[in-house]
Amino acid sequence: MMITRSATKSFAVSLLLPKHFTMRSGSFLLPTFDEARNHRSTFHFLSASYILSFAGLNFVRWKGGKAMRKLVAILFATMLANTMAMAQKVETLKVGAATIRIVRDKFGVPHIYAPSIYGVFYGSGYAQAQDRLSQMEFYRRTARGELSELMGENALEQDKQRRTLGYSEAERWEQFASLSSEEQLVLRAFADGVNAIIAQVNAGKRPMPQRLKDLGVTRLRFWKPTDTIAIAHMMAERFGSSGGEELRMLLLRLYLQLRFGAQAMSVLNDLAWQNDKTSPTTVTNGARDAGRGTEKQRTQNLVPRPSSPVPLFEAIRIAEEWDSIEWCKRLGLFTKFGSYAMVVAPKKSVTGKPLLVGGPQMATGTPSIAYEIALYCPKFEARGMTFAGIPIVLIGMNAHLAWTTTSGSADNVDIFAEHLSKESKFRYMHRGEWLPMERRVELIFVKGKDEPVQVEVFRTVHGVVLNWDEKAGVAYSRAKAYWGKELGALRAIYAFHKAKNINEFAEACRHIATSHNFFVATKDGDIGFWFCGCYPIRAEGIDPRFPTPGTGEFDWKGFIPFEKLPQQINPPQGFFANWNNKPAPWWDNGDLPRWGAIHHVKRIADLLQSKPKLSLEDLRRFVIDIEGYDIRAEFFKPLLLRAIRLTAKDDTELQMISDLLNRWDNQRSEGSLAATVFDVWFEELQNVVFFDDLGDFGNKNLFRMAIQPSLLWHALADKPTRKLSRDYLNGESKDALMVKALRAALERLRKEKGEITNWGFSKPLWRFDPLPPIPGPNRGAYIQLVEVSSPPKGFNVLPPGQSEDPKSPHYADQHPLALRWQFKPMTFLTQK
Repeated sequence: MMITRSATKSFAVSLLLPKHFTMRSGSFLLPTFDEARNHRSTFHFLSASYILSFAGLNFVRWKGGKAMRKLVAILFATMLANTMAMAQKVETLKVGAATIRIVRDKFGVPHIYAPSIYGVFYGSGYAQAQDRLSQMEFYRRTARGELSELMGENALEQDKQRRTLGYSEAERWEQFASLSSEEQLVLRAFADGVNAIIAQVNAGKRPMPQRLKDLGVTRLRFWKPTDTIAIAHMMAERFGSSGGEELRMLLLRLYLQLRFGAQAMSVLNDLAWQNDKTSPTTVTNGARDAGRGTEKQRTQNLVPRPSSPVPLFEAIRIAEEWDSIEWCKRLGLFTKFGSYAMVVAPKKSVTGKPLLVGGPQMATGTPSIAYEIALYCPKFEARGMTFAGIPIVLIGMNAHLAWTTTSGSADNVDIFAEHLSKESKFRYMHRGEWLPMERRVELIFVKGKDEPVQVEVFRTVHGVVLNWDEKAGVAYSRAKAYWGKELGALRAIYAFHKAKNINEFAEACRHIATSHNFFVATKDGDIGFWFCGCYPIRAEGIDPRFPTPGTGEFDWKGFIPFEKLPQQINPPQGFFANWNNKPAPWWDNGDLPRWGAIHHVKRIADLLQSKPKLSLEDLRRFVIDIEGYDIRAEFFKPLLLRAIRLTAKDDTELQMISDLLNRWDNQRSEGSLAATVFDVWFEELQNVVFFDDLGDFGNKNLFRMAIQPSLLWHALADKPTRKLSRDYLNGESKDALMVKALRAALERLRKEKGEITNWGFSKPLWRFDPLPPIPGPNRGAYIQLVEVSSPPKGFNVLPPGQSEDPKSPHYADQHPLALRWQFKPMTFLTQK
């Protein structure tokens, strides 16, 4: 008898799944939250079937009952091993007169109980260092610009970028001194806990993490509060900084001037609109206040024309941290941001309790960028995710409420063009005076070199100098609205741990200086949203998409008050939906057009409106749905189907494609022919509409980025809400162009893939090297679904696991959950 892998999986299901779980086509439907709650063996089953799924077996042969007994024995042994591995473990620490208990739950999540603030954060540092010491080492070295000491000269450019854009060690200590005594205690306690583990490693009582051992590390330096501060700066900037793309826009303007001459700005406004009133927003109320004014006349020619693109490219490379991001990819650290949130009010909840979903979308790898922890002390209880090296819970819940955050993606960084003295490139004009640039020298130690590399860092009153264009007489500096205020996020989120109601949560939000959306749901039944951050009030007459003259008269005029930022409590629709989208109708795009008529947050909003009452199970289904849903199809598919009907009704092949697309659910599912055809058609549509006018911007990838779905929509929609400056269709009919693009797409697919049976869609992969990848990366690196009862409870998942050690049972025990869109319980443990 021959059994395929799917049949083997079905056999496993029949052995292990509770009888009422539904079978279908040799596989199974995922258990609901209630089923999972009542049948803990589900998690054990998932681990067993996961091993079979990735065993690499195409078939299994057996004879009679012998092979069956062997397979049953394997499955039983797997379940037993996982059950034993998931048993709770308790470690007791004596720190002075205090006793700290670290209780590891079945997935290795540390629950830290302590009688004081010092004790609970000592335990936080201790547990994190147990689980993620090498990750913490890489984080602090990346943040400080000290990777070269471990990795050699190849990491030198990353270190130069971090030293240039970041703070000096003296400045980090100054920021530490500005914290309250309790906040300082948190950082010191955390450092002491980390150092207890480091001392064990240095003394040979605990093994050096293998990743560090492979690099020749024999001893670790002790952790300092400024290590945590450096990581906090790096993370706050990576996930809360936006804008600063003025030099890219300057290059785009130069490119368009070569093609369109005096009409270049009109075309640029088509490509980089500042406000599309049809773009989905988180709130609908509020009126424009200070800040960016889209309808005002701007002057673009106040900055000297660059002498060549070369100085711009070098400045962009530093400003956008190309080398640093490349090293983050190599080390499996973060490389991007993007997150979604759903919050449901009691009136729209099946249980009458608020519901909250948080899905921070960050780079994935092994170990995860995220780390889960639970903290218990007399002042608060808090559980959720953080980053290795950060002592507090960044997204999670306390005994009274649950919260999450997404990146705000709003413009809080500007490039200034400093007017240079003819005598020295290190002197610049500001408010009628020639000022010297501030200069400091950084020393970077490099593995394999005897002497450190010296890096000069220069700053103006606006910010760090990125590069000079001496022929044009300018230097480009980078101004951050949140400069020196990043630790406000730590202050605010630490206050969330202790917040008991929505007013206390709101008050804490005002401390956040980087660009973030924060959401809360409380056990009192309130839900709220705050668009947080420092956003400059820019001078009149300046187009903020381009560099601002640095001579002083166009400096920022202050910052938009917190009370004037988009925010709302208990919205009339009974929910909030966010996916890094536009916060309010009157809020403008930054330098680049991030927010347009077509935005994937619409799918979340539509799902939340699809039922009068929602449960956590509904929200789990929504999380799965949005991972693969193609929002473009919702707008463009009806246009294409109509075009085929009107212009190609006698074309058999196109009618077949029309039928295929008409039956498609807009999901980018594995093997879907329709998803592949639509994808390729959309690219060809970009080509036929815009390529002849705009060219490829010197790079096909830039062309794809520039021709955003919203731009294409305004060119093809029956009633576009935004009028473009020219006819990019060049007189051709919309229907004819869409069918022309479809024919080009089919021809391309035949050339690239051959027979139509080979056209099935291949889902992008969520990589966890060296573990198997998981299809469908458009999901949260950490996902939590919480019902805010008293106390809050819910489910979460943080793949692949808590530990970075391949020998740990918690190295990959959440990988099978993520593979099957399963979650584990997220509750507070009662100390025994």
